[in-house]
Amino acid sequence: MSLGERTLVMGIVNATPDSFSDGGHYDPVAHGLRLLEEGADILDLGGESTRPGGAGEVSGEEEQSRVLPVIKALAKAGAVVSVDTYRASTARLAIEAGAEIVNDVSGLLWDPEMASTCRALGCGVVVMHTRGKPSEWATLPPMTAIVPTVVRELQQRIAESGIARDRLIVDPGFGFGKRGEENFTLMAGLEGLKEIGLPIMAGASRKGFLGGEVRDREFATVAMHTAAILSGAHVIRVHNVKAAVQGALIADAILLGL
Repeated sequence: MSLGERTLVMGIVNATPDSFSDGGHYDPVAHGLRLLEEGADILDLGGESTRPGGAGEVSGEEEQSRVLPVIKALAKAGAVVSVDTYRASTARLAIEAGAEIVNDVSGLLWDPEMASTCRALGCGVVVMHTRGKPSEWATLPPMTAIVPTVVRELQQRIAESGIARDRLIVDPGFGFGKRGEENFTLMAGLEGLKEIGLPIMAGASRKGFLGGEVRDREFATVAMHTAAILSGAHVIRVHNVKAAVQGALIADAILLGL
């Protein structure tokens, strides 16, 4: 996929009954097809919630039973599919089923086989910066030197992975081990991630640090992602594709006019 000509929109499809945002409220195949109609460039399919306390509650077999049939159906429909998983076994089966990208929210940390698996698969890989696991986030100490820390730790994980750089994209991990205002500090310094020399994905959609109830975070989501695009993000990961596409068009137009 061409990165940089315009912002790409990754639509979120949850095959889970307990997603913090919309789990269990729709048929994932039908929802994915609707997101494609609304302008999604990529569909990101997850079978396990990463809400605080969520990761690790679902077995690999259960995760796979949720996502594999959906991946096959969406790939057959012509979608570019990403699988949101931190398990190497799920990643392997998902790519075999038709997915082309592995989106690992753990930054290749939670499964020691993930990096070697992705190397062998030759798939695209999103490496997200994460601090600890969801069950630990509430007790983590405050971050210091937020952007330099994120850059340094992402660089380390990428170097250790051995994955070809032309297969990689980085995600600063908004909300993943960062508290409240730390996320806004990270967004304000997002251009610092350009030091890594890889495309950037931003995903702040409906996250708790935006405030209010989940259903009331759409405008804040568009604002955060517009800021991300203007700071160098190539891909935004969203629930509301229609709103994201409109916001990205404006942000891209601003960048063209600079």
